[in-house]
Amino acid sequence: MARGQVKSIINILTTRPSLESEFAVETSIANLYKYKDIDELREIAIQLARANHKQSHFIANALEIMCTQQEMLNFQETRRKVKKKAPLMKRFKYILFGKD
Repeated sequence: MARGQVKSIINILTTRPSLESEFAVETSIANLYKYKDIDELREIAIQLARANHKQSHFIANALEIMCTQQEMLNFQETRRKVKKKAPLMKRFKYILFGKD
């Protein structure tokens, strides 16, 4: 089950953005071409670099948390699958008397 979830996450992360969001980006780029003042463009570039850095940091932290939680889930699943042996006396009792 966990592998199917990972595959769906990968599929979601690799899909193309919607046409509306691509159009919004292209509109923003077209507006940037209209600027003639270099200082104003420089300020926009600085703000974009800061926003990009914050988003990268956020995404890296989110992925780290998701990986940690996935490890915890995998550990719990493997722990549940391990069958515990019955105590020695119970096994003897079952062998000798055929009872639990």
